[in-house]
This record gives sequence, C-alpha cells and structure tokens, in this order.
Amino acid sequence: MKTAMRVSGGQDRAHVFTRAGALVAVVADGSGATAVGGAAADLVLEAVKKAPAGSDWAALLAEIDARLVREGSGAQTTAVIMAIAGGRITGASVGDSGAWIIDGDSVIDLTAAQQRKPLLGSGHARPVAFTAEVAEGRALLASDGLLKYAAQRFVAEAASGPSLDGCADSLLALPRLRSGQLPDDVAVILISLA
Repeated sequence: MKTAMRVSGGQDRAHVFTRAGALVAVVADGSGATAVGGAAADLVLEAVKKAPAGSDWAALLAEIDARLVREGSGAQTTAVIMAIAGGRITGASVGDSGAWIIDGDSVIDLTAAQQRKPLLGSGHARPVAFTAEVAEGRALLASDGLLKYAAQRFVAEAASGPSLDGCADSLLALPRLRSGQLPDDVAVILISLA
C-alpha cells in the first residue's frame, strides 16, 4: 500500500508505521493554545508506535487517556488510529479527527459513531472502535482542520486524483482561506487501498 502524509504544523500530528505485515496510521490533534496539546498528540504517536499491530485500539486510547491524567499537565488531544492487515481495517477514535474510505463519490465515515468529547486527557474519553473490509479506493485519516472546514464532496474529489502525493497536497490546501491562511492546523494521511 502506498501512503502520502501532510501536516501543516501546530499541534496536529500524523504518522504511518509498518510492522508485522500491517500498516498502522495515526492522526492526533492536540487541544488548547499551549504546547501541552502538541505533547499530548506526540504521546499518542509514541504509544501507537510501541503497540503491536493487532492491538485493541480503543483500549490503547483509554490507556492514553488515563496516562495523560496521571501526568497532570492538562494536555488533551483527539486521536484516530487505523490498522490495515489481511484484508481488514481495524481502528478506534476519540474527538473530531476522522477516518474515511473514499471510492469515487462514495464515502464511508468509519468514525461516524465516535464521541467528539471528552478528549483524551480528560479522564473521561470514550474511544469508539471501528472495523471494515479493505475496499477499493483510498483511506483518509484527517484532523478537523480538514474535515470541519471542507465539504465532504470536495474532500472526496481531492482524494481521488491520479497522484497520491498530489491528492495529499490538494487535501492540505483545501480549507485554505482567501487570505492564504488555514482556519486550523491540518493533518492528512491518504492510503491507496488497491
């Protein structure tokens, strides 16, 4: 599977790992105006990187929630994790970052049932697991900087071009305002499922 990843900066994080025949992707969006949100997002990436490919992702997010509370920094973050192996997609999410399967005009929101709040680090986060069979098209993991500020049809169109890297660039630019600024940080991972 080919992947493309883009992050505009700020407190958004994204990473793709490959281990034991599985591809594992994660997006986290730190909350708050201070660096602690970015530190919380970094902790999510660190924990996912250390976890086995077949992990219970919802349980891992619950552990991260408890760890952030124990550390006492007040740091909070969203998170979405997706693992692809053996023709199956598994994952979990908390917050308003999302995971979609895009095949032409068809969009399946794997994170439609997730809990937007409370976030990881609140001590009350409720991670929601998801599963799917690997389909045609592309998988998208993104922070709310894309999903909140761009219409689904435009996201699907931008994700469906011939070049995966070109699509990732288009997705990163999609919510850009006329001033040239982004309304929020953006993190995007695009995965070719074919």
